Amino acid sequence: MENLFRIDEQDAAILINMCFALAAGLLIASGYCFSQKRRTYSKSVVATILLLPIVVAVVIPLIATDLKKALSLAGIFALVRFRSVPGDAKDIFYIFFTLTVGVAIALGYYVVAFALLIIVSVFYIIMCRCIKFSEDQILRITIPEDMNYNGAFDDIFAKYLSKSELTDVKTSNMGTLFTISYSIHLKDESKVKEMIDELRTRNGNLTVVVQMDPQMFMKL
Repeated sequence: MENLFRIDEQDAAILINMCFALAAGLLIASGYCFSQKRRTYSKSVVATILLLPIVVAVVIPLIATDLKKALSLAGIFALVRFRSVPGDAKDIFYIFFTLTVGVAIALGYYVVAFALLIIVSVFYIIMCRCIKFSEDQILRITIPEDMNYNGAFDDIFAKYLSKSELTDVKTSNMGTLFTISYSIHLKDESKVKEMIDELRTRNGNLTVVVQMDPQMFMKL
């Protein structure tokens, strides 16, 4: 019974790695949250970033005889979150960044892991807080089946959008309605409400959806 709970040298090393991985996960998750300027982020991404290094720090030593399998398994854990919900490119980058730090800790490269953590996190925070990225949104407009959507909203788009590209047209409600999707870029995000009001006037007060973020929708 005593041997069952006896901690050998390998167990101690894994426990130490878990402590370092927890610290790394906390730092990376904090940096990720701080970098998101005026942006709603998914709590599941933060939880993944926080816990992934710990999982990797345990998995790799347990399958140390075959490092390829260990890395493949850790990569599968990293991608589980994105199997059904499209992930933002920056979120996916952060997942792989977290995975890399976890692997470095699991292999005992503590200095390299935390140096990578600090350098990438600081640069990422500066980049996100100081550089304004041009990100497209998705606009979905529902119209009656007898309405010709070609050019129907061009004047409104010219007023509020710097980009509008038709990406998808599909029927709904047994074919009595059409849902038209556009890839758009707003000139001024503070005027979304005004644009939607004008679109509703044009489409007979049917549904208009502006997808501002993969995790957040505005419906009016």
